[in-house]
Amino acid sequence: MQKRRLGRTDLSIASLVLGGNVFGWTADEKTSFDLLDRFAEAGFNAIDTADAYSRWAPG
Repeated sequence: MQKRRLGRTDLSIASLVLGGNVFGWTADEKTSFDLLDRFAEAGFNAIDTADAYSRWAPG
């Protein structure tokens, strides 16, 4: 997998980032951990944790 340098740091991340906004909301705890485990096992290493994307959805 090709990874890209993050800004001017020495960190490298995959070009695909996992949206973590569903954890604990539409994905229960077991499903969330299963998704995270598979994501990491596949070599990905960046999770978007922003919580503003679902403002349009009630709750």
